Amino acid sequence: MSITKFPNGVGTSDTNYLGSDGSLTLGGSTITAAEIAALGGTGLDATELGILDGATVTTAELNVLDASANTETILVAGAINPATRITYLDATSGTYAVTLAAPDAAMLGQVKVIEMTVAGNDITLALTEVQGGSAATTATFNAANETLVLVAGSLKWNVVGESGVTLS
Repeated sequence: MSITKFPNGVGTSDTNYLGSDGSLTLGGSTITAAEIAALGGTGLDATELGILDGATVTTAELNVLDASANTETILVAGAINPATRITYLDATSGTYAVTLAAPDAAMLGQVKVIEMTVAGNDITLALTEVQGGSAATTATFNAANETLVLVAGSLKWNVVGESGVTLS
């Protein structure tokens, strides 16, 4: 029996391979062509198993659900990254203001959490690209754990939750 390396890179060891008889061996366990046929299938070939052959994935795509890769901490006045899913505000350096750009079309439905982690001074967020939340124009954070939860719309962020944040 010959061994075929799968196009997606699997099958490079003695425990993972496709046999020339249509059998499949993964982790040392083999499914024979007869067992596959008994289930209503036919023998497998490398093309059928190569569903990821040629696929590419970026680091950003792999990290979409990784909170540490989608977190930023703001320490001074400036812009909040709209693509970063979690933004921590740290008021150690004093009172300051931050801005948040409107979401783009690719961000539709993305959840954005802004939370103050270190208090001591006020941090204000101009809500020019945010709607809802009592039709406020400013969000002021002044205590640890105050949180604003937004969801990206097609043109603006939508307030879906607030905890302790002063909207005015």
